[in-house]
Amino acid sequence: MDILFITPELGSYGAEGPTAEAIAALPKALRGLDHKVTVITPLWGHIDTAGRALARRLMSIDVEVGGEKVSCEYYDGRTSGGVDLLFLGHPELFAKARSMDNEGDSPALTAKRAAVFARAAIVAAHKHDGTFGAIHGHDWSGGLAIAMAKHDETFASVPTVLTVHDPSAQGEFTASDAKALGLDDADAKAAKRGSKVNVLALGLERADRVTTVSPTYARELTTSAGGAGLDKQFSALGDRLSGILNGVDASVWNPATDPRVKSRFDPMDLAGKARNKAYLQRVENLPVRDDVPLLVLLASSDHAAGFDLFAEIAPKVLRNDCQVLVVFDGDEQEPLRQRFEELADRWPDRMQVDEVGDGTVTHEALAAADLVLVPSRHEPCGFAQMAAHRYGALPVARRTGGLADTVVDCDSRLTTGSGFLFDKASADELLAAVRRGFAAFHRSDEIEKLKSRVMRVDHSWERSARLYERLYNA
Repeated sequence: MDILFITPELGSYGAEGPTAEAIAALPKALRGLDHKVTVITPLWGHIDTAGRALARRLMSIDVEVGGEKVSCEYYDGRTSGGVDLLFLGHPELFAKARSMDNEGDSPALTAKRAAVFARAAIVAAHKHDGTFGAIHGHDWSGGLAIAMAKHDETFASVPTVLTVHDPSAQGEFTASDAKALGLDDADAKAAKRGSKVNVLALGLERADRVTTVSPTYARELTTSAGGAGLDKQFSALGDRLSGILNGVDASVWNPATDPRVKSRFDPMDLAGKARNKAYLQRVENLPVRDDVPLLVLLASSDHAAGFDLFAEIAPKVLRNDCQVLVVFDGDEQEPLRQRFEELADRWPDRMQVDEVGDGTVTHEALAAADLVLVPSRHEPCGFAQMAAHRYGALPVARRTGGLADTVVDCDSRLTTGSGFLFDKASADELLAAVRRGFAAFHRSDEIEKLKSRVMRVDHSWERSARLYERLYNA
């Protein structure tokens, strides 16, 4: 099958985080199943066309939005995995932005950017050599492209799938700003929500199938548990909505081959993990000890991530004989980071704070960790818990969204399970789960077997790709 992806971001091309990585990894996995995959995405200003070996085609992509003619540049490339890439460039709309919802831009400019991208993506699909058997859009701007495809006689009957990675990003505009979208009367009616125009609502209406990134989160979105009052929007989808778990790219997150860790290891031989722990302790100025549990936090100040809960209990945790490493994404001095740094100053032999940087610290921390904390209030899928498994670390996680689908609570004998779960987003329940993890660490024979076992858990993208394959053919 020839599959078309339309996405506002693409991992390794200037975009970071689980969503961008997912959108990069899934096409590669589908290609591995012998499908032809083409990805269309904007050429944001920070993407180095020469460094990425992207070739500019002489042709342009011309579209009309709101009575204005717009011409987009057209670049193509191919990944090492054989996925075709088409980048759409524009000196104002894309080159001066980093994302579809570019910070500081007016809503009208954002609407115009999304409309040009959606229409240009359909034109580019015509120019590309392929007859598409499925169109897969991502998030609200991908939903707008699906709506545009339904107006094109070539693509009107092609099966469409819309994946919602971030349901809080709705693409919502006032009526005046929405004029830049250039919607016809039918689409404008489908997108209307009160006095606002909601582009995600249009995409949900027009897509044949809608997915989010875990089965449990798909169910939560139809109830108040999904947060942000999304239940009415998603419960109306009925059986068109399903959840398919993201995976972990084994070519990137594999301790047996990872060039970013100091000592490689695998489920049969965990000796390298101990050496990585000693190395990380040295570079993070923690005492080099193999007899204390090392708890890693890949932290965020986002309230939904729940790391403020750990800040509440950190003094109690640090009174235990343990070590904690907090790795922040960025060097911003948010109140939460300041709180953790204060704790590190108070207990320098038990806690340190670092930042992701070029990503090496994340790999090193996972390779060294005994436990990885994932205390999310809401978590569509999650990445840290699956990456932790890959590196023989045990997640301490809240039972919600994709965490509930990927972590099985350990029994008291550590003979089953793959982590330590807690139910309520409360500091007390989190503390109890952390203490369970610490207690398990000191059962040396059982914990080594458990670490080896969780490294064998299948979090591959191939499994996810096969589920999407079925959806395209449904």
